[in-house]
Amino acid sequence: MNGRMALSAAEALDIAPGTMVVDPVTGGMGRVRSVATNGMISVEHPNGYAWKTCAVRPANSIERLNLLAADAAQASRAHHRADSPAP
Repeated sequence: MNGRMALSAAEALDIAPGTMVVDPVTGGMGRVRSVATNGMISVEHPNGYAWKTCAVRPANSIERLNLLAADAAQASRAHHRADSPAP
């Protein structure tokens, strides 16, 4: 399989949770949360938005860097809120 084609339902079952993927239908990127036996894949973006899809492809190196940057930005926001005094 090349990096541009979406995975089939059978191939989707081999995706491990945590794998960085791109949904070619919506253009969304995120990490795989879970894969159902019917091939539906639950994906979550670092900002917390989650969706289900049946077509993903592995993220390429630039997309992986973008997701890692989003992870870092989200972690920084959460850390900043935790350090802020309560009103």
